[in-house]
Amino acid sequence: MPVFARTKLYMEEYCLTHYRPRVELTFTGPNPQNIYPKIMDILTRNVIVPRENIQEKGFRWDRSGATETFSAAIEAVKDFDKFSYMYFTIDITGNIKPSKEFGKEGNVTIIIEGRVVTEYPQDTVWERSFLYEVFRMFYHRVLYQDARYKYLHNCREWMIVMQNEIKSFFNILQKA
Repeated sequence: MPVFARTKLYMEEYCLTHYRPRVELTFTGPNPQNIYPKIMDILTRNVIVPRENIQEKGFRWDRSGATETFSAAIEAVKDFDKFSYMYFTIDITGNIKPSKEFGKEGNVTIIIEGRVVTEYPQDTVWERSFLYEVFRMFYHRVLYQDARYKYLHNCREWMIVMQNEIKSFFNILQKA
């Protein structure tokens, strides 16, 4: 869980590479609006994020025209330990129109971005002292860095799982 402190040391790494930190999936076909509940299911079942740590930041559905447009923004936080957590942002945009064959068809774009965040509080005089900083750096470099690498690896794996689950939901997963 994020550290609630007035002052904190904040370290963040993208789960994927820094020059391309997000996954973008685009689908055109029948019933693209059904991806929203599927993403919530993937987060709770596959990535194992508690439902109370999933925040729906924005949801818009415009049915005023012949083509309905929708968008949603989801944020999810998965705790690793006292200092680190994984932070997912998922943006969904799309449009649908009535179809005789499928009921509804259209397109949807899903953008997934994941980060591993580590926060060290620095509120007290002790936490701001030089001696504490020496101990914290020793702890971080010698003991905690391996744990952060493991968390980063897990985050990458979960992003790949999410990508593959979404592809299989739309039946566009390539056969191996």
